Amino acid sequence: MSHPRLDEGSTVNKMHRSIAATAAALTLLPFGLAHAALEEIIVTAKKREQDIQEVDVSIAALDARTYEELTRGTLEGLASQITNVQAYATNTFLQSVHIRGIGLNEFQGQYDSPVAQHSDEVYISKPWMNSRRQYDIARVEVLKGPQGTLFGRNTTGGAVNYYTQAPSQEFDASFEMQMDQHERYRVGGMVNGALADRLGGRLSFNSEFGNGGPQYNLLTHKEWGRPDLVDVRGQLLWEGDNLTVRLLAHGGRDQSEKVAWKGPGIFALCAPGFCPQLFTGEVYEQQSACPKFAGLAILAGRPEGEYEPEGSFTINQNTPPKVDDTFYGGYLRVEYDMGWADLTSITAAEYYERIHREDSQSDIFDSTSTHYYNQINQFTQELRLAGNVNERWSYIAGLFYEKDDLDQVDGSDLSGQLLPILPPFASQFFAQFNQKLESVAAFLNTEYDLTDRLTFNAGLRYTHDRTAVNDVLLGLGNLPQVGKEKYVTPCLITTFPAGPIGSPACPFLGPFAPLYASHRSDVNYSWRAGLEWKATDDVMLYGNLTTGYRAGGYSLPFAGAATTFDPEDIFAQEVGIKSRWMDGTVQLNAALFHYVYNDVQVNVDDPVSPLVPITRNIGKQENLGAEVDLEWAPTEQWFLRQGIGWLDAEYQDTDRVISTYAGPIPLEGKTPVNSPTLTYNGVVQYRRAVFGGWNGALGFDYRWVDERYLEATNQVFDKADAYWVVNGRAAVTSPDGHWEVAVYGTNLFNEQYLTYINNISFFALEILGEKRTVGANLRYRFR
Repeated sequence: MSHPRLDEGSTVNKMHRSIAATAAALTLLPFGLAHAALEEIIVTAKKREQDIQEVDVSIAALDARTYEELTRGTLEGLASQITNVQAYATNTFLQSVHIRGIGLNEFQGQYDSPVAQHSDEVYISKPWMNSRRQYDIARVEVLKGPQGTLFGRNTTGGAVNYYTQAPSQEFDASFEMQMDQHERYRVGGMVNGALADRLGGRLSFNSEFGNGGPQYNLLTHKEWGRPDLVDVRGQLLWEGDNLTVRLLAHGGRDQSEKVAWKGPGIFALCAPGFCPQLFTGEVYEQQSACPKFAGLAILAGRPEGEYEPEGSFTINQNTPPKVDDTFYGGYLRVEYDMGWADLTSITAAEYYERIHREDSQSDIFDSTSTHYYNQINQFTQELRLAGNVNERWSYIAGLFYEKDDLDQVDGSDLSGQLLPILPPFASQFFAQFNQKLESVAAFLNTEYDLTDRLTFNAGLRYTHDRTAVNDVLLGLGNLPQVGKEKYVTPCLITTFPAGPIGSPACPFLGPFAPLYASHRSDVNYSWRAGLEWKATDDVMLYGNLTTGYRAGGYSLPFAGAATTFDPEDIFAQEVGIKSRWMDGTVQLNAALFHYVYNDVQVNVDDPVSPLVPITRNIGKQENLGAEVDLEWAPTEQWFLRQGIGWLDAEYQDTDRVISTYAGPIPLEGKTPVNSPTLTYNGVVQYRRAVFGGWNGALGFDYRWVDERYLEATNQVFDKADAYWVVNGRAAVTSPDGHWEVAVYGTNLFNEQYLTYINNISFFALEILGEKRTVGANLRYRFR
């Protein structure tokens, strides 16, 4: 059977075929037709409007049409268009974004990612708060490297910034329907127009539903992956002579079935220890090669539950992943032109309740049926002033405040566990706690034109973070209640400082002890200094020195001891060039970067938490890399984009030794998770009139990702092989622009590739990218 871990020859052959196909497409270009200059993209990466080619930082941006056509509103689709960016699992409760080898690889819900996400410049603190399709988008900007001077918190790796379509005075409306071969459907639309003089309104929505999905469950004989999502957004925009006010409110619920893990067995049959195939990689070539329960399921008369089924999209589970989420929030943005400066205030609040269940061990028993509950209230306030001291000197100064209140209850039901892991008096792992955060920051960014072509940039940010955890209860129990109810009959508590503590449910273990509580405060000064030189009107060279920081916090696992970890910080050096050539039809950008990353926070299998991984500071990480991006519009019909990235990342100066199936493994010299050495992406699009005044568009986008590790220990069982993914889209638009009909295909060659793995002490799990999917989209626009 085919499997994501392909042999080198297979990958190289596919790479050669794809390159050949691209070259063939290039030979068909009608060079005799008139050239068309590339469209300018206006971004706000420095919180003021600029042409993307005039911004002295590494940034990729997609406008509304490009984002919709190439990403389909997903985070994976967005990352596939951007060099040196990896992102996976939008359709699961996980959201993993890595920029230049920096990202979050953690499944518990209390962590903030080093790659921050913002919606209309509102910071979204937890990745799972934004893990759904983005719709009615004006543009997306992906900033690479530390961004702490101007953007929110926790941006050691970068930032992904979404900008929604704002209301306007002109009437506009659209309605669209989409379906795919897995019987998944999507209906969306918007209406926009004037409500009164100077007052515009906009209402948009996205709804997803269906009868099937891309996976098949042998236990139920049904497809799995049915979406069930409703997301609504309403806005008002009032524009006065000097004052602009924008009010946005949104809300929805998600009760979708999510992507289920695959869980190859790891044990020897009726013998102690692991199976030999685990250490050769064969267990990933043939997922049924080893038993999950060492033969105990066979002895119990349930042989059908002993082995993982063959087929990368076939599962055999009694509780595959499903969510029951509720979310709402909004913001008030006020902009006032005072003549000598512009004052901006953004006041935002977000609420998200996440209820998630999954079959972590991927089987038909309640061996590890895991439940997650998170309820967060987030409030943020940003106030900033932007202006010019004189014709050469501009500035942005601001204040930022954030307050988060998170209740979390995690637990695993092991009542059906066949392996001898738990004592007989308890059947659940659990963790419950409250985490509160307050963050205060002040920032200043300034630009000074030393000459007409040379500009000096500098920035400074002060941040004070206070994180407190209360009512922490970790250990074993007998009655899991996921939701607003907590675990009420703890049996064994393993909290600070160390060792087990008894409870009334287990009086033989000793007297009941009070719940654990703690807090920590972190202070940081981040800075930035850089030069940009406009060699010509179309060529800019820049260099930056930048620092960044991510706050410390707490690991509170549901099968280990509570620990705290310190802040991480980064020093980034980067030089780059941005250029346009051939009358604006060619755009060539390149960057070279070097990161020194200290006290890196990494998710590892630490000895103090023998059953589930926790976050620890492991030492230093050094990243060296380069990227080149080329865009070319040789004619009015053709557009091409190519990008290649190189990355060399490794852990250094660390004495951490991590538990693995192969025994203790030191992290010194290992490659961080999701840090492929080479990546390549490209787009080829062709547009022309086809018949009766209708306009046609045909496009392909593709991405190659080098082999990489998905666990920090870099063992055979941690490795994912290189892969290609090719997507296509064909569309026709009516002469008046009202109708658009499109067909699309994702993963056209049905490549099987890994996106996530987690090698737990007593089982292994993996997520694969979605198989080939073909669908159609119909849109009508009222104008």
